[in-house]
Amino acid sequence: MVGNEWDDILYWEDYEPFSRFCRELDCRYDIRDPIEYEKRRKERDAFYRRTIPTTAEFVRRFHRYALHGKPHWVDGHHKLINELAEEDLRRCYHYASDQNGAERVSAAEKARCGWASQHLTHYADKVCTPTGSGTHKIMEMTVGAGVGTNAVVRSMADDAVYIGVDIDFICAKNADAIGRYYGKRALGICASLWHLPFEDNLFDAVCSHFGLDECREIDTILDEATRVLKPGGKLVLVSRHNAWLRRHRIFETYGIGESQALDLMRQVRLYADFEQLNTLAAERGLVTADYIPFEKWYVAEYRKA
Repeated sequence: MVGNEWDDILYWEDYEPFSRFCRELDCRYDIRDPIEYEKRRKERDAFYRRTIPTTAEFVRRFHRYALHGKPHWVDGHHKLINELAEEDLRRCYHYASDQNGAERVSAAEKARCGWASQHLTHYADKVCTPTGSGTHKIMEMTVGAGVGTNAVVRSMADDAVYIGVDIDFICAKNADAIGRYYGKRALGICASLWHLPFEDNLFDAVCSHFGLDECREIDTILDEATRVLKPGGKLVLVSRHNAWLRRHRIFETYGIGESQALDLMRQVRLYADFEQLNTLAAERGLVTADYIPFEKWYVAEYRKA
């Protein structure tokens, strides 16, 4: 799958040309290689500046999306996730393999003992501690590289069940690989967080490790998270204090400061700091159970009434 929350906002009007460009980049660069990743990033930044040459055009695309936009898979084929190419299917065998499991766990363990050492234990403990009797069912919103997934799967009980949801087919397979590594019941599925393919009141814990920082339509995501969460179940989130921390570089490229940038991101329902999340959670009957702040991010726990 191609694209992310940022690209969809900027290019939802002309998604196909941008999608082709991203596929070309994916063929040329191996994002697992830091040098290759940096080359890919610079080439994509250059594409931004060619296609969005002025600050006025950059801002216009935000306003256009805020008024008329929506995730491009909502009213079409993406609900079925059938844009997978043959190459994606071939690659998935590697990403679900024992080899990738060992690679993902090795990288995630370095993070757990390094930059993520303060918060990951809190995150995993909150997610994995059962809220009732029976099988503890966990659903993680976005798998990504698997740092949060590794923390949860390595900590969960042997009889617990983990499902990781990611719009990126390859990222979803990282969950399979991590589960295989630990011998736990873990599965990654490719689906949209706006249309979770689960029945109501199914999971004991729904969680996200910086996943909301890579999504938009936060209110819709929380609607779905609340719907699939059991009464008495918990929603556990790790997120940045401030959306500016993640995307300041591109705003600065267009001469846009923090205040204007945050306003633009709020307009397109992108990101949510703790204050915003508290308001949205309360509107959905979620009660704040805990809040642990760190320098740049926080762990928050909510309970479904």
